[in-house]
Amino acid sequence: MEYSACIVSLNSTHACSFLYSFLNADSLLYLPIADATVITFLAPGLACWACSILIKEPFTRIEKIGTFVSFIGVLFIARPTLSLHPDAKKPNADGSGTVSRTSDSTAHLSDASNYADVTPTERTSAVGVALIGVLGAVCAYTTIRWIGKRAHPLISVNYFATWCTIVSIVMQLALPGVGFLLPADLRDWALLLFLG
Repeated sequence: MEYSACIVSLNSTHACSFLYSFLNADSLLYLPIADATVITFLAPGLACWACSILIKEPFTRIEKIGTFVSFIGVLFIARPTLSLHPDAKKPNADGSGTVSRTSDSTAHLSDASNYADVTPTERTSAVGVALIGVLGAVCAYTTIRWIGKRAHPLISVNYFATWCTIVSIVMQLALPGVGFLLPADLRDWALLLFLG
């Protein structure tokens, strides 16, 4: 593979990977981690489909069936509402009752883990964000498959780590309200070390 083509491929791979990582994390504001994870199960099947079109790889019948089953599972997780009327009573993200409202009729999110207060609109937007993230993953998987054995996998992994570090630093400086925090105690340090 020509050097410039490899760099372009790595750049597009990691731009897509970062898009996937960012949007998947963003969807966790309104989706439980289990729901967000199930939505990402679409990525491998869609990547097989994209590779079959773009780089002429086989897309077997069993892969097609698996992709279809994943899609049906995502529909169960996404739980699309049939009524788009804003005052209609709809299930919460946890599947129970109606949306909790404060006295001034605005949605109240007191805790990131309190999915009972997530409105159907917020849940739908989170599902949409997660699905766009899945497209980023499909793009990344497809370009990695296109690169194939022409570049060592460690090049891709290290390039991605460097790219994410640079983009994260720039975004911390550019976005208002996003700062840098060091772990506060031994427990925080232990959790951080466990991650990396």
